Amino acid sequence: MDDKTDLTRGPILRRLMYLSVPIIGSQTINMLYNLADMFWMGRLGSEEVAATGAAGLYIWLSIAFMYLGSVGASIGVSGAIGSGDREKAKAYTNTALFISLVCGAGIALAMITLRSQMAGFFNFREANVAKYTENYLAVTAIGIPLTYISATLGAVFTAAGNSRTPFIYNTIGICINMVLDPILIFTLNFGIMGAAYSNVIGQVISCTTLLVLMKKSKKRPFEDIKFFTAPKWDDVIWILKKTLPISAESLLFTFLVMVTSRREAFFGADAMAMSRVGSQIESLTWLVGGAFGTALVAYIGQNYGAKKPERIKATYRTASLVMLCYGAFIAFLLAVPGKYLFGLFLPDPELIERSVLYLRILAICQIPMCLESVSSNTFRGLGKTIPPAVINTACNIIRVPLVYLLSAEFLGLGLRGVWIGISASACIKGIWSYSWYYYTEKKADREQISSL
Repeated sequence: MDDKTDLTRGPILRRLMYLSVPIIGSQTINMLYNLADMFWMGRLGSEEVAATGAAGLYIWLSIAFMYLGSVGASIGVSGAIGSGDREKAKAYTNTALFISLVCGAGIALAMITLRSQMAGFFNFREANVAKYTENYLAVTAIGIPLTYISATLGAVFTAAGNSRTPFIYNTIGICINMVLDPILIFTLNFGIMGAAYSNVIGQVISCTTLLVLMKKSKKRPFEDIKFFTAPKWDDVIWILKKTLPISAESLLFTFLVMVTSRREAFFGADAMAMSRVGSQIESLTWLVGGAFGTALVAYIGQNYGAKKPERIKATYRTASLVMLCYGAFIAFLLAVPGKYLFGLFLPDPELIERSVLYLRILAICQIPMCLESVSSNTFRGLGKTIPPAVINTACNIIRVPLVYLLSAEFLGLGLRGVWIGISASACIKGIWSYSWYYYTEKKADREQISSL
């Protein structure tokens, strides 16, 4: 490894930012695309916004299976490179790509064949919304395998200390998406399906480019590598052991979000549309926090492989401070000028005024969410995927009864109860996760001292 990709030496904050900024940039560009997509959907109407929001939840659900390959590559490749075993890193790369291809194809087939049942899950009052959702799912499913492969390739580059290459070429695909959106939606009059078509085109471009770069780029992680070869069973088992808790956690979380979204749909398409817009604004936290966490997994993984516990501790503290400041900034953005951002995407005066309370409730949980990202991804970088899975699963299960209880008719909170339940469960998750890691670190320190 050269000085820039070796994460086991040098200034921690500088190296961490060098690795994380391109990933954050890629996620920010992706978020801007989602916001632009929602901007155009808002010009079609609240029904189209609600439909893409519902379909988006199924795409989000599919990410749970994407993690089997992408997070497996991140943990395995970073640890192998940190310990100096590049052949093992290549083996993990091939195994992760194979898992991604199989899972991606299976999920795409399921989304196409079960799209009617998926759209019907939300029990929309408006028939058009269900039909829009069904059609949108059929097209976007085609791009699922490509998304899985792109995510795994990007994870391999990042685990090797190079996050710039996947950032640049993912950005190109997303920018093409953003340009195509208004053309296909309005100029060619495809409506909501135009957004689905442009999404798939962008995924084709990103995936193809990353495959070529893994073979030809001067900054590729390995000199030579064969794609999609039959993996060793031991490597498959190793990756699945590390990633199944993360995948199960994500799957359950998204399913429970869908259950709470079904509760929102009970209050009408406007409520679902508000949730879609609010979640996209809030994605400033979880997309950027997730991107920072991806870098943290690779960073911690290399140092863990190199057996540098003091550097891991210092990295954790630095990352916590950075994300604490970022969470405070997003909380302010949601609580104060949030309604003006909301109005850009859903220009309905009544909904804009209703969004003020919604965004302020969401603002409460932004700092805990950021700190949860730091502690969970530090655990993952150490190969300890069980603690964050336990915490996230428990808190996600708690969310559903909270939402239904607080929105029950006898309390009189209505839709506000849904928002309060979501924010409260996120706060519990952040505090619990951060506390668990703090306790784990202190316990390790005591054991180290006693062994002297």
